Amino acid sequence: MRRRRHGRVALFSFAWVTQAWAAGPLGPNGVEITTSDYALDLFQGPVFAGSRVTGLAGAYVAISEDVDGDLQNPATPAVRPFFSYSHFDYWLGFGVTFPATLKDTDFFNSGSKTQLFNAPDSFVFFVPATNLQWGEFGIGVTLEVQNYALSRPPEAGSSSRGISVTIPTAHVQFAHGFANNQLVLGLGTRLVSMSLTGPDRGRSSFDSSGNGLEFGAVWKPQGKPLRLGIAFRTAIRTDASYSEGFFPDENGDLIATVGDDRIYMPKAVAFPWDLNFGFAVQLGARPFNPPWRTTADLVERQALTHRMRELDREDERKAAMATATTRAERAEVARRFKAEQKRDDRRLARELMAARHEIERNLTAMNRFYVQVAGSAVVSGPVERAVGVESLVSQTVNRSGERAVISLRLGVEVGVAPKFLKLRAGTYLEPTRFDSSEPRMHGTAGLDLKLVRWNVFGLWPDDYMWRLGLGGDAARQYYMWGITIGGWYPRHTNESELPVPAPTPWGAPVP
Repeated sequence: MRRRRHGRVALFSFAWVTQAWAAGPLGPNGVEITTSDYALDLFQGPVFAGSRVTGLAGAYVAISEDVDGDLQNPATPAVRPFFSYSHFDYWLGFGVTFPATLKDTDFFNSGSKTQLFNAPDSFVFFVPATNLQWGEFGIGVTLEVQNYALSRPPEAGSSSRGISVTIPTAHVQFAHGFANNQLVLGLGTRLVSMSLTGPDRGRSSFDSSGNGLEFGAVWKPQGKPLRLGIAFRTAIRTDASYSEGFFPDENGDLIATVGDDRIYMPKAVAFPWDLNFGFAVQLGARPFNPPWRTTADLVERQALTHRMRELDREDERKAAMATATTRAERAEVARRFKAEQKRDDRRLARELMAARHEIERNLTAMNRFYVQVAGSAVVSGPVERAVGVESLVSQTVNRSGERAVISLRLGVEVGVAPKFLKLRAGTYLEPTRFDSSEPRMHGTAGLDLKLVRWNVFGLWPDDYMWRLGLGGDAARQYYMWGITIGGWYPRHTNESELPVPAPTPWGAPVP
């Protein structure tokens, strides 16, 4: 049975490769699609990201902080922001974007109003992400999920043509910092798949998957108000796999039928290569790239002294044990040296606590007015034999991605009330991938609002401060909005909120 199935797959694979002879290539714009020898161009024109990135119009490749930066620069997982000072740190994020309903908008910037019929909640993007950091090494995992539930308005006497498309993209990134995190390099992979279900859900389904690489770098010189960033992602064109109930026909085409309608499914989705590079500068009293130090760095001298005392104590213990003649004497030697070790350990722990308190006090002083300006340019390459998402439903050719395009982005963030509120605004040029359209300008806005402390039933630190992030984007015949829940930094508003430090070993309070 298995041998017969493999033979059938090989037969259909041959038919798929030779489909151009039977069904013909993709025709010119405006004609009906009569082949499956095409791909969906998944070029991302509008900015779909967390609220901070959206508010800054996508100009984030040089800032690259927190999980917000993972989709902009694979170096982000190892970038240490000013408020991260422990050897191990982690970042979590979950962003949800609700684009406008497609009706009466030009969502894909194809040059005309989108003639697709969908419910307002059927077009959703959500992005869960996590970053883990050990010193200057970081790992980031991000999942982008685009869900399209699309249909064409039903004509008189006919049924609606509905297609469901789910496109998850997983990013796995590894990054490392150098020279106390002044230079950060990153490498990652993109794993893309498409699950497409046609109107005949019983048999018109198949999957298509592929992968590509990501490279990135961030330069943030210590004490300077400047950052530079660059990222490159390779192109991806996925390969299709078929379910038992939906194989290509004798011409190599995937055809779903609804009544008299024949829908030619695409055999792949395509992501173009893209190059993203930019800058960020910060003005005001708050420094942009303060020296990155952990608590262990601040007590390095004390830790070395503690270790030397520990080695000396071990030598003394061995000598004392060698001169002890009775079990009671050996027990007394062990007790005495164990007590001395505990006292020394407590002293080092108090010194660590004092260093942590000093860092938190310095962070509290970072609640200052600042203005951050960021800019970037994203160059996206062409794709072959591709159409837009609208063409899949309308079954009319509108070629997408025949040439490289560039998007220019500029954003401003202001700590207008640094202890409670941050505001953002930006603008970017969205290029078009279609001959029937023109580039359009976007205006973006966003804010971060300080909320309350909550340890999430003991899962988070007791002093963890939460924030609400909002972001919006509007352009000609387009709008969207998104929401993000995350941490507010610095956590403390003033020094009176800091935990009272423990006394030093000699009884004097920590300064």
